[in-house]
Amino acid sequence: MSYILKVVVPPVPSDNLSVRGFANTLAHTSMDLPPSARLLQFYEAITARYPCASSGAYSRASAAACPWGDTPLLDCLTGDIGVLTLSYKNIEVLSFVLRRAGALSLTVIDTQAGLVYRPARFRVVLTSIQKNVNTSTMLDKLAPLLTCTREQALAMLGSPNAVVRSRLDHMTAQRLVATMHLLGCNCSVEKEPSRSAQKAAAKAAIAPPAPRAAAPRARVAAPSGFALAYKSVLNRAVCFMQGLFERLWERMTATRPYS
Repeated sequence: MSYILKVVVPPVPSDNLSVRGFANTLAHTSMDLPPSARLLQFYEAITARYPCASSGAYSRASAAACPWGDTPLLDCLTGDIGVLTLSYKNIEVLSFVLRRAGALSLTVIDTQAGLVYRPARFRVVLTSIQKNVNTSTMLDKLAPLLTCTREQALAMLGSPNAVVRSRLDHMTAQRLVATMHLLGCNCSVEKEPSRSAQKAAAKAAIAPPAPRAAAPRARVAAPSGFALAYKSVLNRAVCFMQGLFERLWERMTATRPYS
């Protein structure tokens, strides 16, 4: 049974229920258009690992090894969308397609499973300012680049590990890092945390601190019968000796008549 994947270049809606309609509209508007540059990169990456049967890479005996159901595979790419048909659900090929698509910031729609594999998002973080840089000139160029005021740009430069831009694809993030470097700012690219991780961090920030659990009390072992008997005998001996010393003291300190 064939397995169909749709590979999309532009960002898709955040609502998965709207993604199928978005892809269908994109396929209609991209009809008869040549594939975009990023789709061609994707095509070259997947066919380098799994060639298309039209390339002559398979003999008649090994033709069944070709994972692609429709050939030539290049004809399945138009404009900003590609519709790939696998001969069957080959997990190895599917995993490779998802990795290559993610590396090129492409979205993959699994029509059978109803899943949407969106590319990872990245953010650009300011790490340091280069030495001997004219701050005023830098601010004049940063403000229009980041669409902010000079005051906002200056505040960003003074903040440790300030986030310059977020929710970017990897290629755009790398281009921004290169541009910031030319302006005198050293930046790095970091992967955006998932939405679940962001929600958990937000809850942790506003949640009251958890009450500290009371330290468990040490359990005192109940005294044995021998210990109780020994303690009773010891108490009686102490009382006897105390009474004896009191009587001796009374005799020694008693007032005697002079003879």
